[in-house]
Amino acid sequence: MFIRSPYNYDTDEASNASSVNTFSQTKTQQQFKDECNINRIVSQYAKGVMPIGNAYQPLPEDFYEVTDYQAAMNKVRRAQETFEGLNSNIRARFDNDPGQFVDFVTNPANLETVRELGLAPKPTPSPSPKGPDEVGAQ
Repeated sequence: MFIRSPYNYDTDEASNASSVNTFSQTKTQQQFKDECNINRIVSQYAKGVMPIGNAYQPLPEDFYEVTDYQAAMNKVRRAQETFEGLNSNIRARFDNDPGQFVDFVTNPANLETVRELGLAPKPTPSPSPKGPDEVGAQ
């Protein structure tokens, strides 16, 4: 029987004997380190940049197929979750009221402001039609 005492037991030696000294290569994928850096994520939110994962934008036509109470409640819950997923600065602009937000974004007069907030896609420039003199110049 061995009784440990400060005079016959070396804690450093026991620690070294029971530790893992060899490590295998890590399975962590380092190319995602910037995406997972909390400081970078918070700074993006502070700038108003929305993450790509939350690309769903609520549209008025999302509610056309509501036919019963359960479907209506599911749509309301999904709209609330989407609103809560927005940047806190955007939610504060609408006093954290999803109703004010929906009224604002569904008004066609506010489309440019909605685009500036990053809540609607930017218009894609349409290619200009070629005139008759440009067609023969090729």
